[in-house]
Amino acid sequence: MSRFITCTTRVITVVLVCGATASGVDRYANPGNFYSQFAAAAPGDRVILAPGTYGHYWLSNKSGSPGNLIQVIAQDPMNRPVFDLGGASSEGLQIASCSYVLFDGLIVRGATEEGIHLQSAGGPASNHIIMKNCTVTMPSTSGNTDNWKSDYTTDTLFYNCKAEVNGDCGFDFMGTTGGLVMRSEATGGNCAIHAKNGSHNMGFYKNYFNNVGERNFQFGGNGLYNYDQIAMGNVLVGPSPQSVVYTTARYDEFRYNTVQNLNAGGAVIRILNEGTPTPPTGENTFSNNLVQYVGATVAWPGPNTDPASFTFAENFWSKAPTLPAPETGGVVGDPQLNAEYLPQNPAARDYGAHAPAMEAAWAAYTSRFAWAWSYAQQYEPDADAGQPEYRAAPGFGITLDASGSYLGQPSYGTTRTASYTWDLDGDRVFDDAGGATVALSYSDLIGALGLAAPGLYTIEVRMATTDEYGTIVDWDTATLRIIDQLIPGDANLSGVVDLADLSVLAFNWEATGAGWLDGDFDDDGDVDLADLSAMAFHWSDSVWTPPVPEPATMALLALPAPAALTRRRRR
Repeated sequence: MSRFITCTTRVITVVLVCGATASGVDRYANPGNFYSQFAAAAPGDRVILAPGTYGHYWLSNKSGSPGNLIQVIAQDPMNRPVFDLGGASSEGLQIASCSYVLFDGLIVRGATEEGIHLQSAGGPASNHIIMKNCTVTMPSTSGNTDNWKSDYTTDTLFYNCKAEVNGDCGFDFMGTTGGLVMRSEATGGNCAIHAKNGSHNMGFYKNYFNNVGERNFQFGGNGLYNYDQIAMGNVLVGPSPQSVVYTTARYDEFRYNTVQNLNAGGAVIRILNEGTPTPPTGENTFSNNLVQYVGATVAWPGPNTDPASFTFAENFWSKAPTLPAPETGGVVGDPQLNAEYLPQNPAARDYGAHAPAMEAAWAAYTSRFAWAWSYAQQYEPDADAGQPEYRAAPGFGITLDASGSYLGQPSYGTTRTASYTWDLDGDRVFDDAGGATVALSYSDLIGALGLAAPGLYTIEVRMATTDEYGTIVDWDTATLRIIDQLIPGDANLSGVVDLADLSVLAFNWEATGAGWLDGDFDDDGDVDLADLSAMAFHWSDSVWTPPVPEPATMALLALPAPAALTRRRRR
């Protein structure tokens, strides 16, 4: 266990209060006048719901505008409005033929069929809808009891929403286009995600699905092809009989997710087809995932499927898989998942939901649901480790700096705090330092923390942002380079004397009041020919490998220094 470095910036707390007002007016509503206040709302208005118990509501034919959403929001995040049906109505909150509306901070419970239902009122289906910080709890998993139902909608965002004690399905999409489910949770029930009936251009990003029913995550179904769906950065856990199901699906991708299925009789993947459409289920992708499992890899594919056309590539498996098509680049080993499902085995770091390459890979898909993604980026915290590489050497420490991190736009009435912890020794335990900015000496690194020099380390910052709607965690990585000796000429502390150091010396040529990092290697405060001579003598010397002599090294001294090097005086 590493010693935790403490300092005055051990934990930085940033408080954000949502001070932005809509371009319209604020309409304060309660259970007695919610209908009338919503009906009167114009683009840019906020309908602010007082605490209380609300019943079943049918909200229809109400539209904001692209630049001015109508907002329906909780007045008090600590005492949220509750749409409690008590089993008296089949549906909770029905949103029909509405557009450009944001719902934030609502609780729905007690519905016997659908908790929140996005649908049509006889005209166009609801579109450009944001559901944020909303929770739906269902009383039963029997029958068609979905927490969230979205029928033929376009451009929808579900951000930090929860499906608790799922009905039959946590999030059920019928013929949906341009939808994004992000940072949301589904627990229990028979299915966490079901995007079916021709749904396409859908994204599922950084969610947590803990399903104990039949299928945890399902691409497609209902006899119409579903295509161009992408699931990435998700964590799927629980003893589900089937973790990932491709049904009547083509060109769907399950990439950079972490799957933990400890059902001895279950399967990680199922390949099916509902109805008899052609061509068969195929051309789907399962890649870059981290999979810990004890049952089967793939359940026996059903009829009218083409499992040999699937792409399996670069997955990390806890045991050797049996797949219906060859895999390229697969790895087998113990991922050593911790409580947050981060792999502590260094060999598994580049796989699954927390892989450093995951976010860059995700960027290639966001045009499919561009409207939803544009809002999600405003809400989403983004940890920033400060710089690609930190460097330390005897006499030179580092200052970790995550102050450039983005906490995300808060909701109405909330305060948001952030805390930062660091993992410097690569064990995926964030116990080495704390704070947005942390100054560490060379002796801290190789003494208190026990890092070796010379050495290269992947370091990571964990940023936890918390408000009244919960905690969202984000990570970012950087490299830490530690060298154990200073080589005259190594201005940038890379451990080797090369052209990058010559560039530093050239930039600071004839500077006064300079230091080692400016190119003053003889400690006289000036960058001059003596320093260039030292650099030339040690050219290509390295702390990483034995130096390789270069006959042309001394030719550096033949350069007309004042003409070849940029003049710069330090003031």
